[in-house]
Amino acid sequence: MELNQPAHYRARMAALYHVQKQIRADLTSASPTQKKVLEPLLAQARAGVFPEGFNSDEMVLLMEKRQTFSKEPLTTAELLTLNTFFEIHPQKICGYQVPTSARYFPFTIKGTREEVEAAIDTTLAILKPSNLEALALELEHNLLHL
Repeated sequence: MELNQPAHYRARMAALYHVQKQIRADLTSASPTQKKVLEPLLAQARAGVFPEGFNSDEMVLLMEKRQTFSKEPLTTAELLTLNTFFEIHPQKICGYQVPTSARYFPFTIKGTREEVEAAIDTTLAILKPSNLEALALELEHNLLHL
């Protein structure tokens, strides 16, 4: 599977919506102690991360089998929905995600100074003048051959 395949990410979003629906259904008949367990799981699913106990790969494959998703490029709204951008570009996270007990921000990013500096250095290496000139020449070449 191609890493940036839009249909796959659309199926991932559909799977996360399905997880949210399932947890909400469980919440309607849950006891107060069960609600304390289910509400953080719902917050995680709303944040775009599959909660513990849900196999993300299996759920995405199931959604891909259930329906056909468009292979058109993702829209901006889709990229900004359910953590999709960071799922496509994990290198943009300087560290790793850790679940928290916060209702609206169920994850925080933890990382060392070295991880942050390495991510910044990687980004700056791409923006070196020689790399920018090469990108400009490539773009000019592509424009001339349209």
